[in-house]
Amino acid sequence: MKHTVSTSAGPVTVDATEPIPGLHVYEVPHEVSPLSTYRWVLAHHEGRALASFTSSESASRAAEAVAPLADWSRNAMTAANEISLGGKAERLYVLLTEHGGQHPNA
Repeated sequence: MKHTVSTSAGPVTVDATEPIPGLHVYEVPHEVSPLSTYRWVLAHHEGRALASFTSSESASRAAEAVAPLADWSRNAMTAANEISLGGKAERLYVLLTEHGGQHPNA
């Protein structure tokens, strides 16, 4: 599957996997943040990044861990509301960091 990433140079299309319906894992293109070791991103299918990881396996495990928190296949605002209004924001952060996630721009 393909995923479009917004960069300062404009949109770039990359290959992605979907370990959980609605969540994509992709590698950041090498010309974007070339010194970062956190090259793998877990993102909502509409494009919003949740966290960056050092491997696709870590990002996929994080996707499985956060899957129960929201219906990720719905639009980003609906998923965000499920998490924030449901009091799950802290749990989301904990799960992402427990699986090695960093801020998506790390």
